[in-house]
Amino acid sequence: MKNTATALLLIALQIVFAICTVLWAIYVLMTLLMADQFDDMNVLQSISMVVIWLFPIASIGTAVTSWILYHKRKFKAAVWIGCIPALWILPLFGFFE
Repeated sequence: MKNTATALLLIALQIVFAICTVLWAIYVLMTLLMADQFDDMNVLQSISMVVIWLFPIASIGTAVTSWILYHKRKFKAAVWIGCIPALWILPLFGFFE
Protein backbone atom coordinates (compact mmCIF):
# COMPACT_ATOMS: atom_id res chain seq x y z
CA MET A 1 0.00 0.00 0.00
CA LYS A 2 1.30 3.41 -0.93
CA ASN A 3 1.48 6.30 1.51
CA THR A 4 -1.75 8.30 1.18
CA ALA A 5 -0.52 11.26 3.23
CA THR A 6 2.47 11.69 0.94
CA ALA A 7 0.27 11.57 -2.14
CA LEU A 8 -2.08 14.21 -0.73
CA LEU A 9 0.86 16.42 0.22
CA LEU A 10 2.35 16.14 -3.28
CA ILE A 11 -1.00 17.00 -4.85
CA ALA A 12 -1.44 20.00 -2.54
CA LEU A 13 2.09 21.24 -3.29
CA GLN A 14 1.53 20.95 -7.01
CA ILE A 15 -1.75 22.87 -6.80
CA VAL A 16 0.00 25.67 -4.88
CA PHE A 17 2.82 25.74 -7.42
CA ALA A 18 0.32 25.84 -10.31
CA ILE A 19 -1.37 28.87 -8.75
CA CYS A 20 2.01 30.49 -8.21
CA THR A 21 2.86 29.88 -11.86
CA VAL A 22 0.02 32.22 -12.83
CA LEU A 23 1.45 34.87 -10.51
CA TRP A 24 4.90 34.10 -11.91
CA ALA A 25 3.67 34.88 -15.43
CA ILE A 26 2.47 38.32 -14.32
CA TYR A 27 5.80 38.96 -12.61
CA VAL A 28 7.78 37.91 -15.69
CA LEU A 29 5.77 40.24 -17.88
CA MET A 30 6.73 43.05 -15.53
CA THR A 31 10.41 42.08 -15.59
CA LEU A 32 10.44 42.19 -19.36
CA LEU A 33 10.40 45.95 -18.94
CA MET A 34 13.68 45.57 -17.08
CA ALA A 35 15.04 43.48 -19.96
CA ASP A 36 14.54 46.49 -22.20
CA GLN A 37 17.45 48.07 -20.34
CA PHE A 38 19.48 44.85 -20.36
CA ASP A 39 22.76 46.62 -21.16
CA ASP A 40 22.50 48.64 -17.93
CA MET A 41 22.04 45.55 -15.72
CA ASN A 42 24.90 44.13 -13.70
CA VAL A 43 25.71 40.41 -13.55
CA LEU A 44 23.79 39.75 -10.33
CA GLN A 45 20.62 41.28 -11.74
CA SER A 46 20.96 39.22 -14.92
CA ILE A 47 21.49 35.99 -13.00
CA SER A 48 18.56 36.66 -10.68
CA MET A 49 16.29 37.35 -13.65
CA VAL A 50 17.27 34.06 -15.29
CA VAL A 51 16.75 32.17 -12.02
CA ILE A 52 13.27 33.64 -11.68
CA TRP A 53 12.46 32.66 -15.25
CA LEU A 54 13.37 29.02 -14.41
CA PHE A 55 10.48 28.57 -11.94
CA PRO A 56 8.12 26.67 -14.29
CA ILE A 57 10.90 24.33 -15.40
CA ALA A 58 11.79 23.60 -11.80
CA SER A 59 8.15 23.14 -10.88
CA ILE A 60 7.45 20.65 -13.66
CA GLY A 61 10.76 18.83 -13.22
CA THR A 62 10.36 18.37 -9.49
CA ALA A 63 6.73 17.28 -9.90
CA VAL A 64 7.73 14.52 -12.30
CA THR A 65 10.70 13.49 -10.16
CA SER A 66 8.68 13.43 -6.95
CA TRP A 67 6.00 11.19 -8.47
CA ILE A 68 8.66 8.83 -9.82
CA LEU A 69 10.17 8.62 -6.34
CA TYR A 70 6.69 8.13 -4.86
CA HIS A 71 6.06 5.13 -7.11
CA LYS A 72 9.46 3.73 -6.15
CA ARG A 73 8.27 3.99 -2.51
CA LYS A 74 10.84 6.62 -1.53
CA PHE A 75 8.28 8.84 0.19
CA LYS A 76 10.60 11.10 2.18
CA ALA A 77 12.74 11.87 -0.86
CA ALA A 78 9.60 12.54 -2.92
CA VAL A 79 8.42 15.16 -0.42
CA TRP A 80 11.82 16.85 -0.23
CA ILE A 81 12.16 16.99 -4.01
CA GLY A 82 8.55 18.19 -4.31
CA CYS A 83 9.30 21.14 -2.01
CA ILE A 84 12.18 22.54 -4.10
CA PRO A 85 10.01 25.09 -6.00
CA ALA A 86 9.18 26.63 -2.63
CA LEU A 87 12.65 28.19 -2.82
CA TRP A 88 11.19 30.56 -5.43
CA ILE A 89 7.99 31.28 -3.48
CA LEU A 90 9.09 31.69 0.15
CA PRO A 91 11.28 34.76 -0.45
CA LEU A 92 8.23 36.59 -1.79
CA PHE A 93 6.51 36.32 1.60
CA GLY A 94 9.50 38.02 3.22
CA PHE A 95 9.51 40.70 0.55
CA PHE A 96 5.87 41.70 1.14
CA GLU A 97 6.09 41.57 4.92
